[in-house]
Amino acid sequence: MNKGEFAVVIADRTELSKAAASRAVDGILETLTEAMAEHDEVSFAGWGKFSAQRRKGRDARDPRNPRRTIHIAPAYVPKFKAGAALRREIQDGVLAEPQPNGGSLRQAASPDGPQPDQNAQSAQPIADSRDGGDNPSKTNWAPGQWRPLAQR
Repeated sequence: MNKGEFAVVIADRTELSKAAASRAVDGILETLTEAMAEHDEVSFAGWGKFSAQRRKGRDARDPRNPRRTIHIAPAYVPKFKAGAALRREIQDGVLAEPQPNGGSLRQAASPDGPQPDQNAQSAQPIADSRDGGDNPSKTNWAPGQWRPLAQR
C-alpha cells in the first residue's frame, strides 16, 4: 500500500474527502518527521513508538576495495518499536491466513494434524457493548478470527 492508497482508506473510514485525508496523512508524516529530526520520541499507546536512535561510529571494510578500511561516522537513525497491540494483531493475522490447501498456519502447526476450521461457520462479528450493538459498522471480532480488512 502506498501513501495515496493509504489516504483513500483513511478517507473511507473517516468520511473525509480524499483531498482532506491526503492532507491529514501529509500532516501526520511531516509532524512525525519534525519530531524525530529534533530527536523526540513519538509514542502511540499500544501501537508503537517512533524515535531517533544514535548509532555509534565504526570502522568497516570498503565494499569496492575489501582491503581498505573506512570510517563510518556516528549518526542518528530512525527507529520504530511496535507496541503489544500491533504485534498481537500482526501475529493473529499471520496465524489465521488461509493456506492454498484450504488449511491455515494454525492448523498446520497443530501436533494432532489438521483440525476443522472453527471460525469457518462463525465468521460473524461480536456486537460492541459500548454502542449497544445496533451499529453494524462498529463491531468487535474475536481474537484470531478472520475479518475483512475494512473491519480491522
